[in-house]
Amino acid sequence: MNRFIIILFCYFLCPSIAEAHPGVGIVMDGNGNVFYTDLTHVWKISPDGERSIAVRNVHTHELYLDVNGDLYGEHEWYEGEATDKWGNYVWCLSKDGVLEKSIPDVEGFLDNDTLVRDMEGNSYWEKKSGDYQILMRETSNGQNSKFTKHHFKDIRWTHFSKNDKNLYVVDKLEIKKVSPSGNVTLIADDLKETKPPFEGVADRHYIFGIWTDKDINVYVAVYGASKIKKIDADGKITTVFESESGWSPCGGLIAPDGTQWIMEFSENNKTRVVKIDAFGARKIYGD
Repeated sequence: MNRFIIILFCYFLCPSIAEAHPGVGIVMDGNGNVFYTDLTHVWKISPDGERSIAVRNVHTHELYLDVNGDLYGEHEWYEGEATDKWGNYVWCLSKDGVLEKSIPDVEGFLDNDTLVRDMEGNSYWEKKSGDYQILMRETSNGQNSKFTKHHFKDIRWTHFSKNDKNLYVVDKLEIKKVSPSGNVTLIADDLKETKPPFEGVADRHYIFGIWTDKDINVYVAVYGASKIKKIDADGKITTVFESESGWSPCGGLIAPDGTQWIMEFSENNKTRVVKIDAFGARKIYGD
């Protein structure tokens, strides 16, 4: 996908630019374990607060947990100027701790890496079509089709919400909701701020992860503003978190008990997770 080509080019060949291109992958399983990516490893934070590497040496931007508790991600790499080739595979870490490749090595990039799925196992990805993009769906039995007639400008990230069964799409600087029937609603288009963006990021990297809570509030990591903004059911937008200097949010989740887990990326290519409980107490994991 186009975002991976640009992100990985920056990450491997232009380290000074890579600071503005973090991952969004942070998920929680049914046992309360939190998994997140720092683009080098996938880390696990257990309910007792112990932090360990769950999957070593994988460059993945997204993570997916299926209904069985199996964790999926990918690994992408560049072989160097000698061959000028890219490679990719999708891995699965079972809930029993067995790590296997679910999609074997391919040269180049996968169109559909299966990391955005709904509860029925249908997967979603963007496809270029002329001057715009369309949202595609692959059913669990392998049938591909255009999911909606809507023309998107530049899909950056897509999130399926188990709370309301809708897809949420970052379409450049806009946030759009896509219903199970394919109807598209614009829910926010004014998230950019007038102050200079974090690390001078371009508009297409201004917004990163999206997630929801049980009350169907939508949370957006406005990376370029170093803030998390909440969009409620009435469309009201409020700032609910602002990163410390040198950091910016790129992903997050709300646990069933209301605890916030916020993944941040730094000016120095570091990733950390901030846990905020119901009483406002904070704990930081990682750099």
